[in-house]
Amino acid sequence: MAKQKQESIPEAICASLLRVASALDEQGKVHQALAPYLKLIERYPNSQEASVATEKVLAIAEDMRERGQHHMAISVFDRLEAASQTLRVSENP
Repeated sequence: MAKQKQESIPEAICASLLRVASALDEQGKVHQALAPYLKLIERYPNSQEASVATEKVLAIAEDMRERGQHHMAISVFDRLEAASQTLRVSENP
């Protein structure tokens, strides 16, 4: 029972972060949505929600690029890369 509870807590956190980010994204608050998306990718990289968050962040950056907001798009790509590298550093002691 305790093990099941431990496993369900990260799952609940992942789902909550994705819900919050998605809601902000849908409201057009893209910049605010980036923080929970990136936190999800950084802290729970192997979750299904992190895969969805990665796709969403890439879509946000691509949309910025298409609108000529190149510096902002690069910044988003850099933040995504930093979140992903945090995983690599923590996996390789």
